[in-house]
Amino acid sequence: MRWLRAGLIAVLGVAALAASATLTTLHEPPARAAAAARAAPPPSPPPRAGGSTRVVLVVEENHEFGQIIGSRSAPFLNRLAARGTLLTRYYATTHPSLPNYIAMLGGDTLGIHRNCRTCHVGATNLVDQLEAAGIPWKAYYQGLPAPCSTVTRSGAYVKKVNPFLYFDDIRAAPARCHRVVPLSELRADLAGGRLPRFVVIAPDLNHDMHSGTVAAADAYLRDLYRQLVASPAWRGDTRLVVTFDEGTTHRGIGGQRGGGRVATIVVGPKVPAGVRDATAYDHYALLRSIEARFGLPPLRHAGDPGTAAIPAVAEGPRVAGRLAVTARG
Repeated sequence: MRWLRAGLIAVLGVAALAASATLTTLHEPPARAAAAARAAPPPSPPPRAGGSTRVVLVVEENHEFGQIIGSRSAPFLNRLAARGTLLTRYYATTHPSLPNYIAMLGGDTLGIHRNCRTCHVGATNLVDQLEAAGIPWKAYYQGLPAPCSTVTRSGAYVKKVNPFLYFDDIRAAPARCHRVVPLSELRADLAGGRLPRFVVIAPDLNHDMHSGTVAAADAYLRDLYRQLVASPAWRGDTRLVVTFDEGTTHRGIGGQRGGGRVATIVVGPKVPAGVRDATAYDHYALLRSIEARFGLPPLRHAGDPGTAAIPAVAEGPRVAGRLAVTARG
């Protein structure tokens, strides 16, 4: 009986390992497995999110910190930085664009190293976590022709800025995929009080500083911010995060090679104003902070011991307020 029991345990162990390995499969011609390094994550954070907690993430493109902060071409972004918390040592993960977007949702680039059009990944992601916890989400993309559209380009919209459509369990699941919608739906959702608790908003290439000017993107973001502030969604504990997918250098966190030092701002009704947070962060830190805000465990590199959570995103107003006093000296 002992040998039978030992054999059964061994078989079950091999089956479990085989099942878990399928979660990080990369399907990029030529097909290869993504070797995503994992550090042992810390214990799951206690739930912090009340029903009014909301995170709105806006991602701009391809500019370094010094090209935005202090720039006369970005007056609104600089005013926004003064109204909230400016992260002064935030770094993109790599180059080019797509791996950075994948990192924000997956905690790793998952084997994607270029702006591929047909690649996709079978990996656990933030959407899996949100849905398992019953937290509604939605992604709004300017220029997307229709909900769940898989076109690689339409006008100034490009798929490479839309990581949702690269994850198998989002793009192949109609109920999920139809939450990736044209930005034109945002106004009605705001007016109707239907803005979900986690939201991604992506301007098109003409308005995210990729192909258009900094001034045009700054004005577009100003109008978007005014819509948010005028809506019922802003009356709760909403955290608006504005960041950039990548910069123009290879500067990275801890002196390592990365995607550049980029401007990142957190603002909201309960976010302390006038704070400059000089802690080193990256896209994995942002994911960890969003997960902590909603009481979710960190994914992959978001759970690395050296990945710090961003207080202005992850913590409640009392903790953030205490940290703000410390940051001001």
